[in-house]
Amino acid sequence: MRSNFKSPLKIASGAVRTRGELEWEPGEEQSLVSVSIAQKGHGVAGMATSPNPFEKPTQNWTLDIEPGYYGTSFKSGPANAVGIVCAMGDDKVRVFFWSQEVELET
Repeated sequence: MRSNFKSPLKIASGAVRTRGELEWEPGEEQSLVSVSIAQKGHGVAGMATSPNPFEKPTQNWTLDIEPGYYGTSFKSGPANAVGIVCAMGDDKVRVFFWSQEVELET
């Protein structure tokens, strides 16, 4: 399993709508996605994990990330995004981890 963020990411109602593609490997049938977004210059970060597995042949994932700190909000501009995909199938679990600079916009 592989993935990347599709930048720019939209900010709507205070949350960042993260999104990306799922690139399935043979034998993988389900995946869970976890994402963290941080804007160090604005002192804001948040994270989320998919509540249910994505099933093959789903080609894209989306997760909304709320700010994790009271009184802070995401702003337009650069951010650091980290993703983890756990792909399951054939009695195996594979983990794909990546970090990527993204652009946030309203």
